[in-house]
Amino acid sequence: MEINENLQAERNLKGAEFEKSGNLEKAIELYEENVAESFKGNHPYDRLANIYKNQLDLDNEIRVLEKAIMVYEEITIKDRLEGLPKLFRFKNRLEKAIETKKQLAKQKKAKLK
Repeated sequence: MEINENLQAERNLKGAEFEKSGNLEKAIELYEENVAESFKGNHPYDRLANIYKNQLDLDNEIRVLEKAIMVYEEITIKDRLEGLPKLFRFKNRLEKAIETKKQLAKQKKAKLK
């Protein structure tokens, strides 16, 4: 599959515009397209993780962070050592999201008792 980096960049810009105007559904749609194409930059992963975190959609937040880690592990190994700090940041965010999900599950379980 041919990746059009200009189209990906345009999606990121349009996604940011949709976010600013409050149209999160459309922003998510554009960012998800870039994630599906393994975009080699942090923008769609950061934005989606934040959106999903704010919506308490931890499963999607975790999925996006896992994808970001996969992409950044690949590009860091190949030729972009400057990606290491972002890779570590995504890994830390993933750990926090997983921990939050565990805590919420415990709270839900306690309420059911």
